[in-house]
Amino acid sequence: MEQPAARRRPVLKAALGGAVAIGAVGGAARLWPGSDPADQGRPALALSGQSSDGIGELAVPLEGPMLARPTGEGRWQTRSLSATPYSMLALTWRAGDAAPDAEVRTQAGGVWTDWQRLPVLADRPDELSGEGTSVAGTDLTWVGPSDGVQVRIGTARPRGLTLLLLQPWAQPGDDDALLADEPLARTMAATRTVLVPRPHLHGRQQWGADDSWRDGQPRYNHTIKQVHVHHTVNSNYYRRGDVPALIRGMYRYHTRYLGWSDIGYNFLVDRFGRIWTGRAGGASRPVRGAHTLGFNATSAGVAVIGNFELVHPTDEILDAVAAVAAWKLQPYGRDPMATVRVWSQGSDRFRRGRRVRLPTIDGHRDTNQTACPGRHLYHHIPVIQERAAALIRRYSKVQVVDAPALQGTPALGSTLSVEPGAYSPSDATLSYVWLRDGRPIPRASEAQYDVRPADVGTRISVRVTAHEPGLRPVTRRRWSSGRTTGPANLFMDITSPEPGRLRVAVRVGSPPAYAPSPAARSWSRSTTVAPSSASSTATASPSSAPSAPSPGITTGSRRGTRATTPTTRTTPPSAPTSATS
Repeated sequence: MEQPAARRRPVLKAALGGAVAIGAVGGAARLWPGSDPADQGRPALALSGQSSDGIGELAVPLEGPMLARPTGEGRWQTRSLSATPYSMLALTWRAGDAAPDAEVRTQAGGVWTDWQRLPVLADRPDELSGEGTSVAGTDLTWVGPSDGVQVRIGTARPRGLTLLLLQPWAQPGDDDALLADEPLARTMAATRTVLVPRPHLHGRQQWGADDSWRDGQPRYNHTIKQVHVHHTVNSNYYRRGDVPALIRGMYRYHTRYLGWSDIGYNFLVDRFGRIWTGRAGGASRPVRGAHTLGFNATSAGVAVIGNFELVHPTDEILDAVAAVAAWKLQPYGRDPMATVRVWSQGSDRFRRGRRVRLPTIDGHRDTNQTACPGRHLYHHIPVIQERAAALIRRYSKVQVVDAPALQGTPALGSTLSVEPGAYSPSDATLSYVWLRDGRPIPRASEAQYDVRPADVGTRISVRVTAHEPGLRPVTRRRWSSGRTTGPANLFMDITSPEPGRLRVAVRVGSPPAYAPSPAARSWSRSTTVAPSSASSTATASPSSAPSAPSPGITTGSRRGTRATTPTTRTTPPSAPTSATS
C-alpha cells in the first residue's frame, strides 16, 4: 500500500546589520562584514557544519540590502561576497511565482569566473504526490572549490528568493566504495526467470546516503511504461572520487531545501559510465521518483551527472543508460523503440488528465518545458533506444551457456550422439532434429542417431533447440566431421581376348541392400603379357587413379573377382579404381 511522504517546507530566516546570524537548515551560519581590509567591507559568508557532518551549508535570503543594487540594465545583483569553501550552489523561491532570470559568477583563489546562467529545475514531484511542492529552484550547479560568489537577476524578484551554498565533503570510503555492488538479494537477478541482467550498481550505502534526511516511506508505481533521461547540469570535469559527494549534495538539496521525500532520481550515471542507485525502496522495484513533473507515476528516471549542453556523452554513458532502461522496461514488456500512451499528472507542457503518446525512452524535454537532458545527450536518445532494444532482444530468449557438440564418426553402422551443452534457465527443455544434407530425417528426434544406409555419401547434422515457457527458444546446429562413408563392392573381370593380350575390367558399386552410388563406374585396359607369367592379380583403392597393368602377366582370365573397400555416395572420381595385373 502506498504511503504518502510527509510534506516538508524549509524554514529560512535572515536578519541583517552588523554581525548577524542567517538561519540555515541544518545549523546556524554567520554573515558579517569582512574584517580583511582587502575586502573593503565586502560581506563574508560562513557555511555551517563540519567535515565530519558530511556537508556544509548556508541559505542566504536575497532580500533588502543583499539584493538592492540595480544595474544600469535594470537588473539586480548582490555585491561580490567572499565565503568559506563551497562547491555547489542553487537559488530557491516560493513555488508559483515567476522564475527569476538568474546568473552567478564564482571566485576561486582570487580569480572570478564569467557569468553563467542558472537553469530552472524542471525535475519535480507530481502535484498530488504528497511530496513538498511549495518551493521551486534552479538546478543545483557544481562549481568546484570556490570561496566567493555574486548573483544577479532580471527585473522579476520572486518571493522567498534564497541563495544556497553547499559543500559536500569527501568522506572516508568514498574511493574504496567504488568497487562495491548493491546486494543481489534485493533485485530480480536473484529470480529464476531469465531477464535482462541487472547492471552493476553502486548502492545508496556506497555514496553515503544518510537515511535520516529522508522523510516518509517509498512509494511504488503499478507499472513502468517509460524511462526518462535527464542531466544534472553539474560540472563535466569531476574526478571519480568526487561522485559520492556530488550525489550527497543533490540528496541534501532535494530533501532539505526543496522539501522532497528523497533524492529525485531513481538512478544516476556518472561520466565514467558507473551507475548509482538514487531513491530508496529497492533498485529492482518500481519506485516512484520526483524527476519528471507530471509523468513520475509510470516511469523511472535516469540522470547523467554533467552538463550535456556543453559536451557529448561517451559510449560508456550511453551503454550505462541503455542497460538501466532495458533492465527496467523488459519485465513490463515495453519496447524501447516504440511509443506508449500515458496520462499526464500535470506538467508545464501537458495539462493534467491529458493522454499523450511519448517514446518509451525519452528525454526530459519531451514532457516538460526544459532543455534537459542537454542538446548533445538528447541527440543520442535514439542510440540509447537501439542499445536497450538490442539487450532486450538478447535476453528475451533462452541463453546458451555452453554450446552443444556432435560426437561420433559419420560411417555406416556407427552412432552419432549430441553433447547437449548448458543453458539458462538450466532446466530448459531440449529437442533434437537430425538432418541429411539439410533435410529433416523422419523419426530421428533423439539425442543419439544410428547412421543409416541412406546416409552414405551425405552430410549429417543435428539441430538442438532449447525451450522455456515465456521465452523465445534458442537453436544451435552442429555438423558431422565429413560425409558419411560405407562399404562398397569391387568387381574385376580379367579376360584374354587374343593370345598375348590381357583385358582387365573393374567395376565399383554399392551392395544391393544399400543405396546405390550415383553411378557405377567401370574401367578396362588391354595389354600385351609375357608368356612366362603364370597368373594375374588385381587390387583396388577407391582413392587412387588406375595404373596400367604390369606387362609381366601371362595370358588367362579371372572373372568375377570381388573385393570390398569403403566408399561414399559422392560423385565417383573421373578415373576408376586403380588396378595392377
